[in-house]
Amino acid sequence: MPRSRSGSHWLRRLVVPALLAGLFLVVPVAAQAQSCATSVSGMSGGGADFDGDGKVDLAIGDPDAAVSGQARAGRVHIAYGDGETRTISANDLPDNDNAAGERFGFSMDTVDWNDDGCTDLFIGAPFENWSNNTLPDAGVVVFIPGSPAGLDVSLAKNWSSAIHGADSSKANTRFGWDLAAGLDAAGEPYLVVGMPGRDTTTATGETLVDIGSVIYIRATAAKMFNQNSASFSDSFEPGDMFGYSVAASESGFAVGVPGESAEFATGTIRKTGTVFLVGHNDANTTPTQIAAWGQGSPDVNDHYEDSDMYGYSLDMVDYISTGGGASRMMIAVGAPGEAIGSRTSAGLSMVMWSPGTGITEYRYLRQDADGSAADDAERGDAFGAAVAMVNRTPGQITSVNTLLLTVGVPGEDADGRYEVGQAQLFSMTEDAAQENNLVREKLPTTSFTPADGATIGRVLHATKAQLFVTAKGATGPAVYGIPWDNLVAGGTAAVKAYTPATFGLTNSDVVSFGASLA
Repeated sequence: MPRSRSGSHWLRRLVVPALLAGLFLVVPVAAQAQSCATSVSGMSGGGADFDGDGKVDLAIGDPDAAVSGQARAGRVHIAYGDGETRTISANDLPDNDNAAGERFGFSMDTVDWNDDGCTDLFIGAPFENWSNNTLPDAGVVVFIPGSPAGLDVSLAKNWSSAIHGADSSKANTRFGWDLAAGLDAAGEPYLVVGMPGRDTTTATGETLVDIGSVIYIRATAAKMFNQNSASFSDSFEPGDMFGYSVAASESGFAVGVPGESAEFATGTIRKTGTVFLVGHNDANTTPTQIAAWGQGSPDVNDHYEDSDMYGYSLDMVDYISTGGGASRMMIAVGAPGEAIGSRTSAGLSMVMWSPGTGITEYRYLRQDADGSAADDAERGDAFGAAVAMVNRTPGQITSVNTLLLTVGVPGEDADGRYEVGQAQLFSMTEDAAQENNLVREKLPTTSFTPADGATIGRVLHATKAQLFVTAKGATGPAVYGIPWDNLVAGGTAAVKAYTPATFGLTNSDVVSFGASLA
């Protein structure tokens, strides 16, 4: 998702790293379980469990890796909870192959789609040249089902934007740019797919570039929609990038439109950004908008400014207030391009809540002297480049240590180093005692030494048990799994570290290790 300062190398999805020769390995899959009966996959926020053994598994994307001599073909590493590992590329999949620039693993999410108790994995390759390479950058989403033996690539399916007749496949739509999967309140699976590159042609023949669209997928139906769809309160314009970011919970889903511009009599303010909150349905008709807002909306802090890119990052959960009552949706929104005074791209994050009929601002967070964050806002911090929410006790009344938001600050300079990065933890309950907890300080000093360009906080992934953070230390890239109790209760449990060596690779074999997590 453009996470904001133009040209800055902390941008996870726009970065163009040096292309290194890749080594493709397949390590034996997880030891076979008897069934998926002990899986954690049915537990909201519990994490992935591809083999159904009751242990949390992790998928780590390296979309810029060279595979079989194909630069930026991409691959995904799977770390099973029992210690087994494997690596998957498009070469392993039926009716697919490995090609340069496809960036397999650019986005990922998980859900038990086929209701067998094992978690299934969705992988986005938004630069896939679809239809026998005749549609450049059309994009594809790969579905790989879990099984008692782990992810079963032999049963993988390639989904294009034409799934269930939702759209006709077109070049440059970048289908699969972002993904949000889960179960709705009735326990039925859904998948939300962003394709921010989709164009449209007007009745007069004018082509509007990068308006963007979203495809909402159910088991037997799918529906494409955008800002011009029925019930939506805006209209599309070139460069909106509707669907650049997506997030979802049991009660609804959110769509980020960071390229949205605001029109005024005095002129246009570009890339201000906006967010739509949408309700689930059966995908036979267009899902209905619940709310839409930006920084200049009534009762929302701040105002429209060039290049804020509000909605660049999103996450959301359902929760029950400390005072009880009905379940609500809580949505975290990142605007890493926000300028605070003269400090460009300092960034901010807003948290909104909805009872299902509207939206209200809940928290306004930024790095400055107002006490809402633990540091001062500085040029290029990009606070809000990534956001990750978790409700550690879904279906129960939340407490200070259970409803949590982590905000990534990948551009943060610290200790004389450039763009070391940071991630900051906030409690989202009414009694917010867990303010300003700095995640970098919880990384294991024995295995992590911050280095220039570590960009901690550029990629975050939260489950009920752990916060996963991607970082590049002095000895190479790693993904760290930090137990929540270490962050909120002074715990000292071991921090899990995944490095290229975990998968039998060297640092020179990877390019963007940890660019996506699921």
